[in-house]
Amino acid sequence: MAKEHVLARVAADLRRGHIHPAMQRLASLNAAYPDDLELRGRRAALYRQVGNRAEAGRWGFLGEDATAEEIVAFESAYGGACRRLLALKMTTDPTDSLGPAARERFARLIEQAGQEDRVTWAEAGPRPEGHDSWTDGLGCLLAWAIGLAVLALALIGLITVIRWAG
Repeated sequence: MAKEHVLARVAADLRRGHIHPAMQRLASLNAAYPDDLELRGRRAALYRQVGNRAEAGRWGFLGEDATAEEIVAFESAYGGACRRLLALKMTTDPTDSLGPAARERFARLIEQAGQEDRVTWAEAGPRPEGHDSWTDGLGCLLAWAIGLAVLALALIGLITVIRWAG
């Protein structure tokens, strides 16, 4: 569906007072266009309308109209600077597109995230570096072990069925 068509449906939802579908549509659009500052602003405005300051601060962080209360709520909801940077879900560096207040906020966040943990901009946005401990692969190892166990049980079941048939 075209972006303009989805935005028209969001507007129609809001006219009817259907906030939840409008939020879902904007979230889908934002996932498709993660660096679109206009969509982020619309999403922030919708969260402002329902009184969710933390999410209004998250989606309005890169806009000029984010209030101090929203920014504080966003910072409280998303603990560390690195976590907040990842929560913004940006895929490119937006600095050139930002207004002066948002540019300063974003630069401060990047600096704080760099102090907490090394952060680099990858093709898909900011990514923390330097996590080489054995716990990083634990989830993958656990999934692999469970898969192996299921395969072994299926093999035992197959052998049992063949013996019964024979």
